[in-house]
Amino acid sequence: MEQGKQISAPFGFIDYRARREYLLMALAALLFSVSHNYSALLAIVFERSGHSIQATGLLLSLFAVTAIAGSLLSSAIAAQLGILRSVRWAIFLTCIGMGSFAFTRDSFALALASRLVQGVGVGMLVPVALVYIQSRLTRENAVVLLTSFTAVVPLAAAIAPPLGEWTLKHYGMTALFIEAAAPAAAGLLLTIGLRDAPRPSNTGGLNLQGAFQPHLYLPYVVMLAGGGLYGYSVNYLAASMQERAILLAAFFIPSSFSLIAVRFGAIWFMGRMGPRLLSALSMMTYGSGYLFIASADGPGMIIAGALLFGIGNSINFPIVAAWVGEGLDPSRRVAPQAVSNASFYFGMYALPWPQSFVIAAYGYTVMEWAWAAIGLTLMVIMWWVVLLRRSG
Repeated sequence: MEQGKQISAPFGFIDYRARREYLLMALAALLFSVSHNYSALLAIVFERSGHSIQATGLLLSLFAVTAIAGSLLSSAIAAQLGILRSVRWAIFLTCIGMGSFAFTRDSFALALASRLVQGVGVGMLVPVALVYIQSRLTRENAVVLLTSFTAVVPLAAAIAPPLGEWTLKHYGMTALFIEAAAPAAAGLLLTIGLRDAPRPSNTGGLNLQGAFQPHLYLPYVVMLAGGGLYGYSVNYLAASMQERAILLAAFFIPSSFSLIAVRFGAIWFMGRMGPRLLSALSMMTYGSGYLFIASADGPGMIIAGALLFGIGNSINFPIVAAWVGEGLDPSRRVAPQAVSNASFYFGMYALPWPQSFVIAAYGYTVMEWAWAAIGLTLMVIMWWVVLLRRSG
């Protein structure tokens, strides 16, 4: 009977149970992300709690410290606890971090503690969850199924902020954070009964042995650029569009539409292209999108740029994640995923600060032209790598 199941296992999965585990982990990741996306309301909450603008900015920004640390430590933690227990701890810490704001929001020190705990959970989750998902998949359709898994995370951005805004308006801040913690708690329950993935080898320290091989440097750079390209849209694009009197919906709705359309639809056709070629495509569409954004003087150009931006955003993270894990034994995947994820977080959370000096001196559009140049330069490098690989 067991042998029959193995022969007729669903395409792309190691066995029948793996498909169910894939779906449950995807739902758990979505619920985790819903809890985390209540963070969009933190600036409002901190202001109402009496914190200054500078203190609020610090509370929001210091999240990067533990998010990056959690990502880099995820390999060592997984070696000690195992992959599945690490996933559970990441969800639990995010749940505690968000829920505790119900009691800590009025104190800067206590609110910072909540924010830092949340950051550890968020930093840990993605590397270990990706390794768990990869352990459920065969090589066939791995890129497509991994990309589909990552599609659930951005869906939370359409759920948490409007729901949280309604709760905050009608029931207040304490109810908001109880509600914020609930999805992560439910996601934690979904992991009960799942089989574990192979435990990473323990090499001591950060357990990042094998993460700094020369062939991994380029995907790390592509991931760093992806974090920066996405991070600009989160941190500065709204201000840039308001400066040009362009409605924010002209960017954020089309970009979300194209992201979801690619991750749930087009990737099934694109998956055969391989991670290097798809990474080149992500940089091409990202860079081209920024060309339209930088030159836009009305909604038409912004919408065109948003659609291209959404395609690049949809491809970059999951494809590079598949790339760094390509051909590796499951026990050796966590370290490269940890560094790759930390590269993305660095681009997203740390680069906005140096960009602020460029923007102050030359304006938003100069920074947008710079991001267009970075994306298109990496596209050329990636095409060259693809051609070299094929000719070799």
